[in-house]
Amino acid sequence: MNRNIYELCFVTDRDFLRDISLEEAVEKSILGGVSMIQLREKNISKEEFINIGKSILQITRKYNIPLIINDNVSVALELDAEGVHLGQGDMNPIEARKILGENKIIGISISSLEEFEKSKNYPVDYYGVGPIYTTNTKKDANPAMGLENLKKLKKLTDKPLLTIGGINVSNVHEIIENNGNGVAIISGILKDENKIYENTVNISKKLRTSFIKKRLDQKIEKLREKNPLIYHLTNTVTINDCANVTLAIGGSPLMSFCLEEMDEIIKISNGIVLNIGTMDKEMRNILLEVGKLANKYEKPIVLDPVGIGATKCRKELIKNLLENVQISVIKGNLAEIKSIINWSGKSKGVDSLDNSLEDEILDLGKEFMKKYNCVLGITGKNDYIFSKEEIIKISNGHEKMSKVTGTGCMTASLIGSFLGSFENDFLSTILGIGIMGISGEIASSQCETLGTGSLRVKIIDNISLINSEIFLEKIKIESL
Repeated sequence: MNRNIYELCFVTDRDFLRDISLEEAVEKSILGGVSMIQLREKNISKEEFINIGKSILQITRKYNIPLIINDNVSVALELDAEGVHLGQGDMNPIEARKILGENKIIGISISSLEEFEKSKNYPVDYYGVGPIYTTNTKKDANPAMGLENLKKLKKLTDKPLLTIGGINVSNVHEIIENNGNGVAIISGILKDENKIYENTVNISKKLRTSFIKKRLDQKIEKLREKNPLIYHLTNTVTINDCANVTLAIGGSPLMSFCLEEMDEIIKISNGIVLNIGTMDKEMRNILLEVGKLANKYEKPIVLDPVGIGATKCRKELIKNLLENVQISVIKGNLAEIKSIINWSGKSKGVDSLDNSLEDEILDLGKEFMKKYNCVLGITGKNDYIFSKEEIIKISNGHEKMSKVTGTGCMTASLIGSFLGSFENDFLSTILGIGIMGISGEIASSQCETLGTGSLRVKIIDNISLINSEIFLEKIKIESL
């Protein structure tokens, strides 16, 4: 997983440990998702510090996690650790840089905007900011800075802000929302030495979810500014609704089944939606050619393999496509994705008959990612989005949506619209699936006494009205 090293730092404190060793605590925290270790030892000799450091360094090097030494430059130098963290009363960072060299990480603690002003010209890589909240871990801690000062500080520097002090699983999201770059935690990880791994996993998941939500902000508005042209080779049952949701989210739909004009169309399009819902001879002839042209002109593709398990013809068509065309995103229900990689499971028509457990879905997605170099979206009661680095679960939507034909096809159009606005493949899939789920939820509440025809219209209405504020307020997203 490609992560920022400042995302989750575990600051060690042996005073919390009774029945397990520091080495075991450090390894459990790394397995739980820690991205950096800060070895903090007070009131011990340099020799003892170095011996402890050597033992911890074996673990951090095993997992390629940087080890930062708290306060002691000479220990960091002796160990050849990745860096040092300095307090305001410790060695001046200018001197530390001369000793450690340009390639080592140096951080400095600041507890106020005034301390930042004194430190802003030092040759440091990050600022350790805090305490943000009141903390009982450090007895001589300064007064809490608060989130407002964190936001102010971010406007003054481009360097990472690693926050500390009173941070736990219940408030880590506030740090990211207020422009912190990561968190350094002691008691939130060590509060129960028998649950260090579990505590770290929970914090890491919350952090990654918060980082992803932050990356999603203003994406809807940016799409509408760009108004991308989205070509659809899609099924004729839902073609009108696909056009309407593309318009509703801010794109421009283009539909054609004419092979003779396809080169010109793909060249000017920003994104491509491929959907095999209503198979016919023309679809079989044109699908592969569209895919190859999209690759030629470097246009992103979302593929919706509708009903692939229903017939041999559909399966062969998709197999041929995936062997010859690089797809950006594949979106399908559980049965459809199983059919692509020949997992056992029942499939009939366009509907999934599987009520598989989450573990099975996760196993399927991971197996799929080994075979195909693209983002995967598995839709259902809960939706799961896979990339090489991340897995996201979305829990929006409403059971009434199953009574409206084509919500899946419309979702592919939403994904394609974000792809066409030059958005990241993974984020485009989250946005497309999330917007459909949220719009379906709102529409269902608006149609409690109305029929499914009204529900279909209300879904499109709500897609046209959604903005980033509504999206971020209502999205139910979880990093797995």
